[in-house]
Amino acid sequence: MEDESTAPRRGSAPRGVSLMCSTLCTKLIRTKSLGLDALSTPLKRCLSTLELTLLSIGAMIGAGLYVLTGTVAHEMCGPAVTVSFLIAGLASLLSALSYAEFGARIPRAGSAYVYTYVTVGELFAFVVGWDLVLEYMIGAASVARAWSGYIDYLAENRISNWTDQHLLITDLRPFADKPDLIAFGVVLVIMLLVILGAKESSTLNSVLTVVNLMVVVFIIVSGLMMADLHNWTDYGGFMPFGWRGLINGAASAFFGFVGFDVVGNSAEEARDPARGIPVAICVSMILTILSYLGVSAVLTLMVPWTAINPRSALASAFRLRGWNWAGSIVAVGAMCAMSASLLASLFALPRSVYALASDGLFYHPFAKVSEKTRVPWLATLVFGFLTALTALLFNIESLVEFLSIGTLLAYTIVAASVIVTRYQSHFPHELAGLDMIPPWFEQGEDELSKEALRRKREQPGVLKQAYSFVPLLQGAEPGQAVSAAVLIMAIFEVGLAMLVMYGFNATTYRQIWAGVGVVAFTVGLVLTLVIISLHKQNRNIMTFKVPFVPVLPAISMFLNICLMVSLRSITWIRFAVWMVVGLLVYFSYGVRNSRASLPGSEQLSDYVIMPKRKESVRKAELVRVMRRRDSKNGEKDNEETEKLIQAEGWEIKDFRDKSRDPPGTEVTSPIVSVEGYSATDHGKKSLPPDDNLTDSEDDGDSKNEDIKEKKYT
Repeated sequence: MEDESTAPRRGSAPRGVSLMCSTLCTKLIRTKSLGLDALSTPLKRCLSTLELTLLSIGAMIGAGLYVLTGTVAHEMCGPAVTVSFLIAGLASLLSALSYAEFGARIPRAGSAYVYTYVTVGELFAFVVGWDLVLEYMIGAASVARAWSGYIDYLAENRISNWTDQHLLITDLRPFADKPDLIAFGVVLVIMLLVILGAKESSTLNSVLTVVNLMVVVFIIVSGLMMADLHNWTDYGGFMPFGWRGLINGAASAFFGFVGFDVVGNSAEEARDPARGIPVAICVSMILTILSYLGVSAVLTLMVPWTAINPRSALASAFRLRGWNWAGSIVAVGAMCAMSASLLASLFALPRSVYALASDGLFYHPFAKVSEKTRVPWLATLVFGFLTALTALLFNIESLVEFLSIGTLLAYTIVAASVIVTRYQSHFPHELAGLDMIPPWFEQGEDELSKEALRRKREQPGVLKQAYSFVPLLQGAEPGQAVSAAVLIMAIFEVGLAMLVMYGFNATTYRQIWAGVGVVAFTVGLVLTLVIISLHKQNRNIMTFKVPFVPVLPAISMFLNICLMVSLRSITWIRFAVWMVVGLLVYFSYGVRNSRASLPGSEQLSDYVIMPKRKESVRKAELVRVMRRRDSKNGEKDNEETEKLIQAEGWEIKDFRDKSRDPPGTEVTSPIVSVEGYSATDHGKKSLPPDDNLTDSEDDGDSKNEDIKEKKYT
């Protein structure tokens, strides 16, 4: 008879499987904790707001301005190309606002990947990060192909004629009919420039972008001098292809504005991410929209849309008007624009890989940073070479389709994350700043205590008091109902987008099923927005905020979903293959090596750098750094709780306790000026004996008792 002690217990196997599934699910939805040291980075913080702005402009005003405008005008919508670019620009601006908010709140490399990791969870974050790698590789390869094609056009097709005679020609899709050696070479050259350092790459990009903008101004001004309004009224009128052509043109023009997310990938190299990233994204988007509007308008005013040459629209337009010499200026602008766009893509690509690798979701060697140049050198070399191979072998049409789907998916998830986080509490580094230097610290003690009490009572994500009678929403955890509503809203938007894109003819001819579907999905979408609006928002976010949440992010999600639904099925199949490769990497390596902290295991910094609280400060000011009461050595009564650091050159230079200096930490956040400091030698200052920067308690025995620290969480 079998011993009972050795016999397997009933239900032990199912219980073990259930435990394994539960553990796996916990890993898939775990989020990244920034702790209190969100600003520390091994990269070099050296990029100013102007450099970030020019980097974003260079990424967007590339091949699209010189190639896409002519294609859209000639083949899709005629003179209405200006309206198409306006619609596409406004739609892109909605997505850009979401990136601006997250870029200011989460100053980490990775852009949409790290935003999703902090808010949604690890699996979705890896999907977005893997998409970003695809986006930048395809973007750089497609620009390199366009760069090569433009060179061949200027050389009167001598290069393509030589390759036709001496290189193997194939007709296997999605491969190109012949390898593009020029595209391969230019990618390798730009890759070597990027590896020199962020400052050097930014300087080169700034020069190229400034030259490009000067050429754009020349095109607009000279084009207006030759404008003929008859080109907008004759030849079929302003909208020769009708509303359908206008919408198709806007869908194609949308991808001319792809590239502003490169600023988010440069967050760990920005001197002042809280201010610089929102300003750079918004200013670059506005200038890009104006550039596309101006160039598309003068192009269709200079010559009839039927006479536009899609391969070299601007140069051929000037030649048709007798300005042959202007073609050389346009060629200089086009080469600078495409070079800057290629540089921006290759600049952001290794930083996306670095973000994945530094979190343990991708192979760790790609997180290595050069001690000399402070750039992720291995990621730059390996993925730069892979990009060069892609430009060598694949045709540009297949590359652009691939670029579309990854970009739109990232835009959609980031917009949804903005809604979710707006109804949640602050991130840890934001909470630390709010507790130690409240934005109202200049007020008196009475006002300070009232504001602190009000802030605690206004917990975001809970149901508003006036709507507490709604039964379905009672008892939910803060933010839980909002997260569920955002997911349901996305489902309704997918259904409505499919009806709009594929059932357009049915809705036009008033078929009942189409009308009922549109009404049902629209009502469901509106109800989810109402449910979200019934909850309290986080009103204490001190950095840039997207206005009119949740309406604007919801509109952005819907527009992006419509564009995704309109893509061809073969594009989805290729995208699925790419995602299968990525998920194999994640489940074989990333899920086991992830550095995401499970509850109770997060490691926080001993020091907290104060965020900005005044507008009139300069970076040579001194800021206060508080040590956390629950630091790793367990000190409760720390005699040196207040530290002063010199922010000159954006480095911590003066700590009294050298043994506790966090190595490599840099001060990059906007900083505060505390009134009442007295100057001393070497730039050091002494604190006033009484201030409102820390919470204090009086034990009642004496007014001169030591101030007790408040435990910061």
